[in-house]
Amino acid sequence: MLKATIAVGLVMVGTMGFGQTHAGARHGASAAVKVVEPTGPTVVIDTSMGRITCRLYEKQAPVTAANFVGLAEGSKDWKDPATDQVVHGKGFYDGTGLAGTSDGIVGGDRLGRWLGTAGPPFPMEKSGLGFERAGRLVMAKYRPPPGAVAAAAGKAPDLTSSSVFYVLEHADKEYEGRGTVFGQCDDASLPVVTAISHALLSADNHPAEAIAINHIAVVREGEAMPAVAAAVPLTQVTPQPVPMAVAAIPSPEPTGPAAVIETTMGTMRCRLFDKEAPIGVANFIGLAEGTKAWKNPATHVEMRGKKFYDGLSFRRVIPDFMIQNADLPGDPSGDGDIGFHFENEIVPGLTFDRPGRLAYANAGPNTNESEFFITLAPNSRLDGNYTIFGQCDEASVKVAAAIAGVARDEKNRPVKAVVIRSVRFEGGAASK
Repeated sequence: MLKATIAVGLVMVGTMGFGQTHAGARHGASAAVKVVEPTGPTVVIDTSMGRITCRLYEKQAPVTAANFVGLAEGSKDWKDPATDQVVHGKGFYDGTGLAGTSDGIVGGDRLGRWLGTAGPPFPMEKSGLGFERAGRLVMAKYRPPPGAVAAAAGKAPDLTSSSVFYVLEHADKEYEGRGTVFGQCDDASLPVVTAISHALLSADNHPAEAIAINHIAVVREGEAMPAVAAAVPLTQVTPQPVPMAVAAIPSPEPTGPAAVIETTMGTMRCRLFDKEAPIGVANFIGLAEGTKAWKNPATHVEMRGKKFYDGLSFRRVIPDFMIQNADLPGDPSGDGDIGFHFENEIVPGLTFDRPGRLAYANAGPNTNESEFFITLAPNSRLDGNYTIFGQCDEASVKVAAAIAGVARDEKNRPVKAVVIRSVRFEGGAASK
């Protein structure tokens, strides 16, 4: 039983507004959550695109908060990965680059590998704090290097990175289990996080110039907020941005019919890769036109002659990332199983190197069925994992971006449903 999905990205004492934000759809929070306010010191993160101010949960996550403060102030030694030398009395984060991630930004790396390079990882704290609130400051779960073998396979504890952290600009429970919440950033910081994330994700995290942390200051009770830190010369930021790789094989252009997806927020037109992804295209057309049989997951009855997509909504929308359609309503298991799966079709040169890619979501290799997503920006980390079967035009990407920008809950579901009214095909023989 499978649930089709597409992986999420990847990567402080004045009077501050730490209440639930009302900054709009982009910075939503759950109204039902019991709010726990932080009482620890404030960290002021001055970046090359503005200031981010967060207060720490010193009581709920004391080890994580102390680790972050020690690295920021330089009171905790760390090892320089470039020289392998121990560094004393110098802030780890100053002069480091930021990256964009789904619903936020990630920082705290000096090698460009996002492993946590300040020192060894440590056990994750159970702070009791969740991701149902915008502005969460999170120390990321440690990701061991590729090929590393964990001791006592299957029994090793979850570890926290020594330095890599997220700042989330939206409530997002998809981050549950991906780190320890140890701070809460104020409402005024959220637009800064959004702007940084957008600038980086639009460039697939390969910006022409780094977006950097200039300095992190720690402000304790009774202390004044610091002046804005001086900018670090961009040529000295670590790691330096890596230029976008030049494609070894040019991307093919779609030659199949165009899928016209009419929604309650506008119409999207996506031409299909019938030569490169014949199985996926035939499946999409057959479901859309009602010529392919499928099983109703609620009744287990085989359906014939019923257009599958008409009336479905978009269940997952994330700005600067993608929109994804929903399973059939009334599915008791929630796994979206409609009676079949088919293999991935990965084609050399056909990558997520541009916005508007139409692709199948999946729960692992060869588990495609009906759910699709449309990307809003280049996203090379998706390459090789999902079947691309169409390319949407520029106007359609704008419609998709508008859908992604609607008010959504902490599970990235639109508060007001955006519905697919119909899917039809133009410019070629569709049914097969």
